[in-house]
Amino acid sequence: MTIENVNGPEYGVEYNVGSHAISFIGTIRLQSNQEYAPIMTLLDGVHDALDGSSTLTLDFRQLRFLNSSGINTISRFVIKARKADKVLLKVLGNQEIYWQQKTLVNLQRLWPTLQVEIQ
Repeated sequence: MTIENVNGPEYGVEYNVGSHAISFIGTIRLQSNQEYAPIMTLLDGVHDALDGSSTLTLDFRQLRFLNSSGINTISRFVIKARKADKVLLKVLGNQEIYWQQKTLVNLQRLWPTLQVEIQ
């Protein structure tokens, strides 16, 4: 895997190899699946590089805003990960950011064994 981060003017998506965590930082307001393609490539690449005993953490605690296209991208990734059933998936959210309380918990509807922690 070659991509370890994706950056834009108001956001960053960073992969920490040591902790197997992808952190989402800032505000992501991209307008289409095409604009989200680099983030999806990062998510898919990290997932594919991990072995079956790993846990992949998606850390949204520093993400202030994610629009509906971004939520769709994350949902599509969760569905792909569920179908592959290769690694455990864990999602971290921030209880002080309202959209995370509602949206991140709903990811469990797509994959009931997904772990969601809103801290």
